[in-house]
Amino acid sequence: MSNQLKKSEILFLYETSYNIPNGDPFTGEQRYDEETKKILVSDVRMKRYVRTYLEEIKEQPIYVSEKTGAGKTDSKGVLTWIAENRNNKKLLDIAELLKEQIDVRLFGGISTLGDDAKKIKVDGKEMKNGHTQFTGPVQFALLNPSMNEVNLRMHQNTTHFTSKAENTQGSIGTTTLVPYSLIQIHGWVNPKVAEKTEMTDDDLKLMYEGLWYGTSGDGSSHSRSKVGQNSVLLLEIEYAENNQKIYGVDRLIELRPKNNKKGEELRSMDDYELDFTKLFKQAKTEKVAKIKFYTEIDGFKKLFTDKDTIINVLTQLKKEEGKEDVIVKPKEEDIEKLIKKFEAIVFIEDKKTESK
Repeated sequence: MSNQLKKSEILFLYETSYNIPNGDPFTGEQRYDEETKKILVSDVRMKRYVRTYLEEIKEQPIYVSEKTGAGKTDSKGVLTWIAENRNNKKLLDIAELLKEQIDVRLFGGISTLGDDAKKIKVDGKEMKNGHTQFTGPVQFALLNPSMNEVNLRMHQNTTHFTSKAENTQGSIGTTTLVPYSLIQIHGWVNPKVAEKTEMTDDDLKLMYEGLWYGTSGDGSSHSRSKVGQNSVLLLEIEYAENNQKIYGVDRLIELRPKNNKKGEELRSMDDYELDFTKLFKQAKTEKVAKIKFYTEIDGFKKLFTDKDTIINVLTQLKKEEGKEDVIVKPKEEDIEKLIKKFEAIVFIEDKKTESK
């Protein structure tokens, strides 16, 4: 597999309806910013969607997994299980064994075994390099806010259980639900760090697939608190050079409610529109080599591939005091240049389908 990775930033949008997108691990309540009235989703939550999808659906080896004992035992127990059950190459170096796990190549991983690595045997031989740490080439923002404001809704439910003595006992639980939100996840891809974990372009495509489907119903998103989520749009903004940077990538897409509605009143995508003007403006600059996209919504597909649609988006009404309004359309050469920069993301499974 060739490594064609470039420095890039990720924007992933998904919607939620009457669920708990990311509950606090201590209270179970939805993470919430009281000042902005926006809900928050952590990077850990998003990585769990990806890990579970890749392990359960794509059958990829995962380091941080219930199967390996993560969360139930220490790193020695996890690495011992991997060395004994998932080490066909008979690797003796902990670092090399970690790089066999796709989530380590993507998100990083650590071993603090030190000399205890020698206690793990592979065909009677001691393992080595017990102190190993990899930073992940793919990172998401620690907390990602929704694009709209939200008023949390209180929800109560009852539970009933019957004991062996046929005694029935019940309780009432209270939690808060999010009526609707459009969440934007901001991420980064670092090709230099990818060299150390040996992450490939195919690994990244698998991650995108896990992000898309793992968030919208497959894997760990198929649960009582996560049902009601739909992936909307995935963008990878690829830089022309590794030392270039766009300020405020997470503000390139703007949500504009329709019919004078407030953010708290939104209940579906029919209630708002997304403004991509700032994204297109940056796409025209020399800093951006290309913008890769994936969506299952026809309107968004046309937005990045259809010339007339792009012209309509970029056409502006120029107003000057004392003069008639002037309609300013983008230049033809700018549109042609812009269209060439957009490229559809093709998941690996789609490639297999096309080859049949």
